[in-house]
Amino acid sequence: MNIAVFGAGSIGSLFAGRIAYSGFEVAVVGRNPHVTEINKKGLRIIEDQEEILSHFPAATKFPPAIENPDAIFVTTKAYDNTAVTDGLIGKISDEIPIFLLQNGMGNEEVFRQTFPQNPIFRAITTEAAELIYPGIVKHVAFGKTSFGIISGEENGFGPRFQRIMRDSGFSTKKTNEIQLKMWQKLLTNSTICPLGALLHVPNGQILHKSSINQIFDAILEEGIAIATRILPDADFSQTRNFIIRVIEKTKDNKCSMLQDIERGRRTEIDYMNGFIVRESKRLGLKAPVNAAIADLIRHLERYPQ
Repeated sequence: MNIAVFGAGSIGSLFAGRIAYSGFEVAVVGRNPHVTEINKKGLRIIEDQEEILSHFPAATKFPPAIENPDAIFVTTKAYDNTAVTDGLIGKISDEIPIFLLQNGMGNEEVFRQTFPQNPIFRAITTEAAELIYPGIVKHVAFGKTSFGIISGEENGFGPRFQRIMRDSGFSTKKTNEIQLKMWQKLLTNSTICPLGALLHVPNGQILHKSSINQIFDAILEEGIAIATRILPDADFSQTRNFIIRVIEKTKDNKCSMLQDIERGRRTEIDYMNGFIVRESKRLGLKAPVNAAIADLIRHLERYPQ
Protein backbone atom coordinates (compact mmCIF):
# COMPACT_ATOMS: atom_id res chain seq x y z
CA MET A 1 0.00 0.00 0.00
CA ASN A 2 1.32 3.44 -0.95
CA ILE A 3 0.84 6.25 1.54
CA ALA A 4 1.44 9.98 1.11
CA VAL A 5 2.05 11.79 4.41
CA PHE A 6 1.52 15.55 4.48
CA GLY A 7 3.34 17.00 7.47
CA ALA A 8 6.74 15.92 8.78
CA GLY A 9 6.64 17.27 12.30
CA SER A 10 7.17 15.05 15.31
CA ILE A 11 4.02 12.91 14.97
CA GLY A 12 4.06 12.86 11.18
CA SER A 13 7.69 11.77 11.16
CA LEU A 14 7.05 9.10 13.78
CA PHE A 15 4.15 7.56 11.87
CA ALA A 16 5.80 7.86 8.46
CA GLY A 17 9.06 6.42 9.74
CA ARG A 18 7.60 3.43 11.50
CA ILE A 19 5.21 2.66 8.64
CA ALA A 20 8.03 2.82 6.08
CA TYR A 21 10.27 0.70 8.33
CA SER A 22 7.53 -1.95 8.35
CA GLY A 23 7.70 -2.30 4.59
CA PHE A 24 4.97 -0.01 3.29
CA GLU A 25 5.78 2.55 0.61
CA VAL A 26 5.71 6.04 2.09
CA ALA A 27 6.45 9.53 0.78
CA VAL A 28 6.39 12.67 2.90
CA VAL A 29 5.88 16.38 2.31
CA GLY A 30 7.54 18.54 4.97
CA ARG A 31 9.93 21.42 5.60
CA ASN A 32 13.67 21.89 5.36
CA PRO A 33 16.14 21.21 6.88
CA HIS A 34 14.26 18.13 8.12
CA VAL A 35 13.39 16.99 4.59
CA THR A 36 16.98 17.36 3.42
CA GLU A 37 18.30 15.23 6.29
CA ILE A 38 15.69 12.52 5.66
CA ASN A 39 16.69 12.30 2.01
CA LYS A 40 20.41 12.24 2.87
CA LYS A 41 20.53 9.91 5.86
CA GLY A 42 17.03 8.60 6.47
CA LEU A 43 14.91 9.27 9.55
CA ARG A 44 16.34 8.19 12.90
CA ILE A 45 13.68 7.28 15.48
CA ILE A 46 14.93 7.08 19.06
CA GLU A 47 12.96 4.82 21.38
CA ASP A 48 13.44 3.37 24.85
CA GLN A 49 15.63 0.40 24.07
CA GLU A 50 16.47 0.84 20.42
CA GLU A 51 16.87 3.13 17.44
CA ILE A 52 15.15 2.71 14.10
CA LEU A 53 16.59 4.06 10.86
CA SER A 54 13.88 4.46 8.26
CA HIS A 55 14.32 5.45 4.62
CA PHE A 56 11.65 7.07 2.45
CA PRO A 57 11.52 9.99 0.00
CA ALA A 58 10.67 13.45 1.32
CA ALA A 59 9.80 16.67 -0.50
CA THR A 60 9.04 20.27 0.43
CA LYS A 61 6.20 20.82 -2.01
CA PHE A 62 3.35 19.10 -3.80
CA PRO A 63 3.17 16.51 -5.17
CA PRO A 64 5.00 13.94 -3.05
CA ALA A 65 7.11 11.22 -4.63
CA ILE A 66 4.02 8.96 -4.74
CA GLU A 67 1.80 10.45 -7.42
CA ASN A 68 -1.13 8.07 -7.01
CA PRO A 69 -1.27 7.10 -3.32
CA ASP A 70 -3.65 4.49 -1.96
CA ALA A 71 -4.21 6.67 1.11
CA ILE A 72 -3.32 10.12 2.39
CA PHE A 73 -2.29 10.87 5.96
CA VAL A 74 -2.49 14.50 7.02
CA THR A 75 -0.36 15.35 10.06
CA THR A 76 0.21 19.04 9.34
CA LYS A 77 -0.72 21.83 11.69
CA ALA A 78 -4.45 22.53 11.42
CA TYR A 79 -3.87 25.99 9.97
CA ASP A 80 -2.10 24.40 6.96
CA ASN A 81 -5.12 22.36 5.90
CA THR A 82 -6.19 24.78 3.18
CA ALA A 83 -2.72 24.54 1.64
CA VAL A 84 -3.01 20.73 1.73
CA THR A 85 -6.44 20.67 0.09
CA ASP A 86 -5.36 23.21 -2.54
CA GLY A 87 -2.41 20.98 -3.40
CA LEU A 88 -4.60 17.90 -3.73
CA ILE A 89 -7.38 19.35 -5.87
CA GLY A 90 -7.52 17.51 -9.18
CA LYS A 91 -4.81 15.07 -8.14
CA ILE A 92 -6.72 12.39 -6.23
CA SER A 93 -9.76 10.30 -7.11
CA ASP A 94 -12.96 10.23 -5.07
CA GLU A 95 -12.20 6.86 -3.49
CA ILE A 96 -8.84 7.79 -1.92
CA PRO A 97 -9.22 7.83 1.88
CA ILE A 98 -7.90 10.82 3.82
CA PHE A 99 -6.81 10.22 7.43
CA LEU A 100 -6.50 13.34 9.58
CA LEU A 101 -3.99 12.73 12.39
CA GLN A 102 -4.12 16.22 13.85
CA ASN A 103 -4.70 18.23 16.98
CA GLY A 104 -7.65 20.55 17.41
CA MET A 105 -11.27 20.72 16.38
CA GLY A 106 -12.96 22.16 13.33
CA ASN A 107 -9.99 21.45 11.09
CA GLU A 108 -11.80 18.72 9.15
CA GLU A 109 -14.35 21.10 7.61
CA VAL A 110 -12.12 22.22 4.74
CA PHE A 111 -11.62 18.57 3.71
CA ARG A 112 -15.34 17.86 3.85
CA GLN A 113 -16.05 20.88 1.66
CA THR A 114 -13.25 20.26 -0.83
CA PHE A 115 -13.57 16.45 -1.11
CA PRO A 116 -17.23 15.65 -0.34
CA GLN A 117 -17.04 12.20 -1.98
CA ASN A 118 -13.83 10.96 -0.38
CA PRO A 119 -13.78 8.82 2.77
CA ILE A 120 -12.45 11.13 5.49
CA PHE A 121 -11.32 9.71 8.82
CA ARG A 122 -10.24 11.40 12.03
CA ALA A 123 -7.54 9.61 14.00
CA ILE A 124 -6.84 10.59 17.60
CA THR A 125 -3.56 9.46 19.08
CA THR A 126 -1.86 9.56 22.46
CA GLU A 127 1.50 8.67 20.94
CA ALA A 128 4.04 11.27 22.06
CA ALA A 129 7.02 12.34 20.00
CA GLU A 130 9.51 15.20 19.80
CA LEU A 131 11.48 16.36 16.80
CA ILE A 132 14.79 16.94 18.51
CA TYR A 133 16.95 17.66 15.45
CA PRO A 134 16.52 17.59 11.65
CA GLY A 135 16.30 13.96 10.66
CA ILE A 136 15.87 12.75 14.27
CA VAL A 137 12.62 12.20 16.15
CA LYS A 138 12.27 10.83 19.68
CA HIS A 139 9.37 8.50 20.44
CA VAL A 140 8.70 9.83 23.92
CA ALA A 141 5.78 7.61 24.91
CA PHE A 142 3.80 4.80 23.35
CA GLY A 143 0.07 5.39 23.29
CA LYS A 144 -3.10 4.38 21.50
CA THR A 145 -4.72 5.60 18.31
CA SER A 146 -8.49 5.65 17.82
CA PHE A 147 -10.03 6.38 14.44
CA GLY A 148 -13.45 6.69 12.86
CA ILE A 149 -15.15 7.85 9.69
CA ILE A 150 -16.46 11.42 9.73
CA SER A 151 -17.40 11.95 6.08
CA GLY A 152 -18.17 9.78 3.06
CA GLU A 153 -18.35 5.99 2.88
CA GLU A 154 -15.71 3.88 4.58
CA ASN A 155 -15.41 1.45 1.64
CA GLY A 156 -13.41 -1.07 3.66
CA PHE A 157 -10.47 1.25 4.31
CA GLY A 158 -10.83 1.07 8.09
CA PRO A 159 -9.50 -2.50 8.42
CA ARG A 160 -6.64 -1.71 6.02
CA PHE A 161 -5.62 1.30 8.10
CA GLN A 162 -5.78 -0.83 11.24
CA ARG A 163 -3.52 -3.46 9.68
CA ILE A 164 -0.96 -0.87 8.59
CA MET A 165 -0.86 0.64 12.06
CA ARG A 166 -0.67 -2.73 13.80
CA ASP A 167 2.13 -3.94 11.51
CA SER A 168 3.99 -0.70 12.23
CA GLY A 169 3.89 -1.21 16.00
CA PHE A 170 0.99 1.10 16.89
CA SER A 171 -1.96 0.16 19.09
CA THR A 172 -5.02 1.11 17.04
CA LYS A 173 -8.76 0.76 17.49
CA LYS A 174 -11.72 1.71 15.34
CA THR A 175 -14.47 3.58 17.17
CA ASN A 176 -18.02 4.67 16.43
CA GLU A 177 -17.56 7.47 18.99
CA ILE A 178 -14.90 9.48 17.20
CA GLN A 179 -16.57 12.77 18.15
CA LEU A 180 -16.19 11.86 21.83
CA LYS A 181 -12.54 10.93 21.27
CA MET A 182 -11.97 14.25 19.49
CA TRP A 183 -13.42 16.18 22.44
CA GLN A 184 -11.37 14.20 24.94
CA LYS A 185 -8.21 15.00 22.95
CA LEU A 186 -9.21 18.66 22.67
CA LEU A 187 -9.76 18.94 26.42
CA THR A 188 -6.38 17.29 27.01
CA ASN A 189 -4.54 19.56 24.59
CA SER A 190 -6.29 22.75 25.72
CA THR A 191 -5.01 22.22 29.26
CA ILE A 192 -1.54 20.75 28.72
CA CYS A 193 -0.36 22.63 25.63
CA PRO A 194 -0.90 26.30 26.51
CA LEU A 195 0.26 25.87 30.11
CA GLY A 196 3.39 24.06 28.99
CA ALA A 197 4.09 26.77 26.43
CA LEU A 198 3.46 29.67 28.81
CA LEU A 199 5.54 28.14 31.59
CA HIS A 200 8.25 26.84 29.22
CA VAL A 201 8.35 23.50 31.02
CA PRO A 202 7.89 19.83 30.07
CA ASN A 203 4.52 18.28 30.80
CA GLY A 204 5.48 16.84 34.17
CA GLN A 205 6.16 20.29 35.65
CA ILE A 206 2.92 21.95 34.60
CA LEU A 207 0.99 21.30 37.81
CA HIS A 208 3.75 21.84 40.39
CA LYS A 209 2.07 25.00 41.75
CA SER A 210 -1.42 25.22 43.23
CA SER A 211 -2.16 28.45 41.38
CA ILE A 212 -1.54 26.73 38.03
CA ASN A 213 -3.79 23.88 39.13
CA GLN A 214 -6.59 26.40 39.52
CA ILE A 215 -6.06 27.73 36.00
CA PHE A 216 -5.88 24.15 34.71
CA ASP A 217 -9.23 23.36 36.32
CA ALA A 218 -10.85 26.54 35.01
CA ILE A 219 -9.74 25.79 31.43
CA LEU A 220 -11.09 22.28 31.74
CA GLU A 221 -14.41 23.26 33.32
CA GLU A 222 -15.18 25.72 30.54
CA GLY A 223 -14.31 23.10 27.91
CA ILE A 224 -16.42 20.40 29.54
CA ALA A 225 -19.38 22.78 29.77
CA ILE A 226 -19.37 23.07 25.99
CA ALA A 227 -18.60 19.40 25.36
CA THR A 228 -21.60 18.29 27.42
CA ARG A 229 -23.87 20.63 25.46
CA ILE A 230 -22.69 19.14 22.16
CA LEU A 231 -22.53 15.53 23.39
CA PRO A 232 -25.21 15.42 26.11
CA ASP A 233 -25.01 11.64 26.54
CA ALA A 234 -21.24 11.57 27.04
CA ASP A 235 -19.61 11.15 30.44
CA PHE A 236 -16.73 13.57 31.05
CA SER A 237 -16.50 12.97 34.80
CA GLN A 238 -13.13 11.18 34.54
CA THR A 239 -11.56 13.64 32.12
CA ARG A 240 -9.33 15.33 34.69
CA ASN A 241 -7.97 11.99 35.91
CA PHE A 242 -7.33 10.96 32.29
CA ILE A 243 -5.38 14.16 31.59
CA ILE A 244 -3.32 13.71 34.76
CA ARG A 245 -2.37 10.22 33.57
CA VAL A 246 -1.32 11.67 30.21
CA ILE A 247 0.84 14.25 32.01
CA GLU A 248 2.47 11.54 34.11
CA LYS A 249 3.09 9.31 31.09
CA THR A 250 4.65 12.18 29.10
CA LYS A 251 6.28 13.98 32.02
CA ASP A 252 9.58 14.53 30.18
CA ASN A 253 7.96 15.58 26.91
CA LYS A 254 7.72 19.15 25.66
CA CYS A 255 4.21 19.62 24.26
CA SER A 256 3.85 20.51 20.59
CA MET A 257 2.85 24.08 21.41
CA LEU A 258 6.01 24.67 23.42
CA GLN A 259 8.06 23.19 20.60
CA ASP A 260 6.35 25.61 18.19
CA ILE A 261 7.07 28.61 20.44
CA GLU A 262 10.72 27.62 20.82
CA ARG A 263 11.06 27.36 17.04
CA GLY A 264 9.33 30.69 16.45
CA ARG A 265 6.39 29.06 14.68
CA ARG A 266 2.67 29.66 14.77
CA THR A 267 0.80 27.45 17.26
CA GLU A 268 -2.54 25.67 16.95
CA ILE A 269 -4.14 27.72 19.73
CA ASP A 270 -7.02 28.78 17.44
CA TYR A 271 -8.00 25.12 17.03
CA MET A 272 -7.72 24.34 20.75
CA ASN A 273 -8.64 27.02 23.30
CA GLY A 274 -9.69 29.34 20.49
CA PHE A 275 -12.16 26.72 19.30
CA ILE A 276 -13.59 26.46 22.81
CA VAL A 277 -14.08 30.24 22.87
CA ARG A 278 -15.84 30.24 19.48
CA GLU A 279 -18.10 27.37 20.41
CA SER A 280 -18.98 28.99 23.74
CA LYS A 281 -20.13 32.11 21.91
CA ARG A 282 -22.15 30.04 19.46
CA LEU A 283 -23.90 28.24 22.32
CA GLY A 284 -24.45 31.36 24.42
CA LEU A 285 -21.91 30.33 27.05
CA LYS A 286 -18.82 32.09 28.36
CA ALA A 287 -15.22 30.91 28.41
CA PRO A 288 -13.18 33.84 29.79
CA VAL A 289 -10.24 31.73 31.00
CA ASN A 290 -9.83 30.01 27.63
CA ALA A 291 -10.11 33.41 25.93
CA ALA A 292 -7.36 34.83 28.15
CA ILE A 293 -5.14 31.78 27.61
CA ALA A 294 -5.60 32.03 23.83
CA ASP A 295 -4.69 35.72 23.91
CA LEU A 296 -1.58 35.02 25.98
CA ILE A 297 -0.39 32.38 23.51
CA ARG A 298 -1.03 34.71 20.56
CA HIS A 299 1.03 37.36 22.33
CA LEU A 300 3.80 34.81 22.91
CA GLU A 301 3.74 33.95 19.21
CA ARG A 302 4.36 37.60 18.33
CA TYR A 303 6.88 38.24 21.08
CA PRO A 304 8.60 34.93 21.99
CA GLN A 305 10.86 34.99 25.01
